[in-house]
Amino acid sequence: MISARRYLPTLLAAACLVGLAPAGARGQGPTIGLKGGLNVSTLSVEDPANPDLEFDDETDFLAGAFIQCGRGWFALQGEVDYSRNGAKAQGTDPAVTLNLDYLRVPVLLMGRLPSGKSPVRPMLYAGPQVAIETRCRVTGEEGGESQSVACDSAELDDPLQTNNVEFGLVFGGGVEIPSGRFTMQLEARYNLGLTNINGGTDAAQVSVKNRGWTFALGLGMSGIF
Repeated sequence: MISARRYLPTLLAAACLVGLAPAGARGQGPTIGLKGGLNVSTLSVEDPANPDLEFDDETDFLAGAFIQCGRGWFALQGEVDYSRNGAKAQGTDPAVTLNLDYLRVPVLLMGRLPSGKSPVRPMLYAGPQVAIETRCRVTGEEGGESQSVACDSAELDDPLQTNNVEFGLVFGGGVEIPSGRFTMQLEARYNLGLTNINGGTDAAQVSVKNRGWTFALGLGMSGIF
C-alpha cells in the first residue's frame, strides 16, 4: 500500500504551481474559492468469472477548494476535493454497498465560450486527476441492522484489497457568473478512472474502475494576492 501522507504535499504543491504560473506571468492574481456538490458514482467491473455482475449508482457528497488563473478565453484551475464515492452491488440479498472516500487533485484546462453581453459565461474543461484513497468500507445488513466494516476486515468472508492511488481524467462544463471580485460556478463533470483499484491477487483478471458524475456549486474571490 502507498502512503497517502507521503504523496499529498507534492500533489498539492504541483496543483498550485501549475495554476499560479500563468497568473504571475500576466501580473494578475488568481481566483480562490470553495465548492461543494453531489457525486453520482458507480464502478465499472470486468470479471470473467462473474460477467453479469453490475452495480447501481450511489449518491454522496463532494467538498473542496480551488485556485483558478486566467480571466480571458482560457484558464487553469487546480483543486483539492474530498470526494465520497461508492456503488451498490445488484442482485445481493441483503444489499451490499462499497463506500470509497478519496482526496482528489484535478488540474483542469478551462475554455470560456462567447456569451455576448450576458454576464453568464459558459465554460468547458478537461484535465488529468490524481486521487488518494482515504477510506474503504463495505456496508450491508445483518440481523435487520446495518453493519459497516473496513474493506480488508477479517470479518468479511472475502476481504477486499484496493490500490489507494488512482489516476483518471475529468471532463465537464458549466457556467461562471462574475460579480465584482466574486465568481459563482455551476458545473457538471464526468470522472473517468483509469486505474484498476483492485489491489488483490486477482487484479490481473478482475478490473475495477471508478466512474461517476459530479454536480457542484463553487464561489470564488479574486484579488486576495
